Amino acid sequence: MARLLRNDQVMKEIQTILGYDGSDQGWMILCRGATEMARANGKLAASILKEFNAWQSKALELGLEPAIDDELKRRRTAEHCNHLILPGNAHVPDRDFEHRYGITADSWTSICFLEKDNKKKLIWWLLGSMAGTISGFTFSRLFKPILAAVMCGGKDKGPAIFSPLIKKKEDLAFLKNKERITSLEKIGEGARGEVYKAKLPGSNGKMISIKKIIQPHMSATKLTRQDSKTLNNKMRQIRSEINTVGHIRHPNLLPLLAHVPRPDCHYLVYEFMKNGSLQDRFGNVKQGTQELDWLARVKIAQGVASGLEYLHMNQNPRIIHRDLTPANILLDDDMEARIAGFGIAKAMPDAHTHMTSSNVVGTVGYIAPEFYQTLKFTDKCDIYSFGVVLAVLVTGKLPSSEFFQNGNEIGLIKWLRSVTTSENPRQAIDPKLMGNGFEEQMLLVLKVAYFCTLDNPKERPNSKDVRCMLSQIKH
Repeated sequence: MARLLRNDQVMKEIQTILGYDGSDQGWMILCRGATEMARANGKLAASILKEFNAWQSKALELGLEPAIDDELKRRRTAEHCNHLILPGNAHVPDRDFEHRYGITADSWTSICFLEKDNKKKLIWWLLGSMAGTISGFTFSRLFKPILAAVMCGGKDKGPAIFSPLIKKKEDLAFLKNKERITSLEKIGEGARGEVYKAKLPGSNGKMISIKKIIQPHMSATKLTRQDSKTLNNKMRQIRSEINTVGHIRHPNLLPLLAHVPRPDCHYLVYEFMKNGSLQDRFGNVKQGTQELDWLARVKIAQGVASGLEYLHMNQNPRIIHRDLTPANILLDDDMEARIAGFGIAKAMPDAHTHMTSSNVVGTVGYIAPEFYQTLKFTDKCDIYSFGVVLAVLVTGKLPSSEFFQNGNEIGLIKWLRSVTTSENPRQAIDPKLMGNGFEEQMLLVLKVAYFCTLDNPKERPNSKDVRCMLSQIKH
């Protein structure tokens, strides 16, 4: 984390004053303390604005971006900074930055770093003013405002609506009624919360799914380190969902309709997908209660490829999903694929060749080998995951299948490579699909899966190439 902060004297003093130790917890204190200092001094606010590009990624991970956003918006107009002079090398924000933070290019031209001869004065001012402030602000005083904002304690901020399907906020008022929630049909449960099915009021019977993410209901001083880590993970998930499918729309992405914060939990509202997930469908196929023929499978593959291309090629910054699996591919009434599960998705600016994670995330069996080895991820990690999904669609075997767990096989992808390069590649095809005349198409999809899962990410096709290859397969 320390490497994300500039080494100029002002920022060094901020870190020293606030006792920044490089930890996530220390980062939260640092962000909050710097924001408090910015409220007291307009010049320091300008410095923080300059630093914000470097702070943004980590702040977003920790769920701190809203607090910083608010401070930036308070400082956004030229009248707050009209006493400053723009240096020649100052960065003028692009449209996305202007739209997101409310800082116009005109306002930005009045913002700059402090001249060197002014820095020393500011440092002494900081040391003097912060000496009294720090003595009065204990850890809990610094941490509580962030925690309260994250947990939506106190004032009810009300729902944020992202879709015209929800005509007014009152349509979601039933989520305030705990008895109503407990009476809803539970359709799923995972590590991050429960999922319910409900009828959207005032929508002529439109069905929605509601993900309930529970928050620790305790004061900041009673939170253990593990509680804080869990809270941060949950807030990152919520923030990621809002920043992706809360604001972008594509036929093959599951849209977030609304976010409803409550004192003890958060509700994420989505369109209800009648046919569940691709993983559920494969489970039912195995049990013999449902079917999934080849035409349906290739349609799903093409839909996911289209959605992935949109995320990688049509968004700026690009969106890396990071957990593309059958469990995160939902099927609507017409068996069209919808990519879901954006809780660990990341936005990657075009200027970046890769991004780095602090730990391995995703689902075992679908994670690209280079991410395991280096903790660096790119859009080619999504391509690898999609290659595994394609292999599942053709073979009918999940990476977690007993076939790979109990036998002498060495995993889905290595097994696939061995079979597809053998004299009889058809032995890789799901026996339920054989005999219907589409075997050549299936072998073509297996070849695409093979290319997508190559060990060297540079040799994998991009999402546009994958979509083009799969579009050549006619129904």
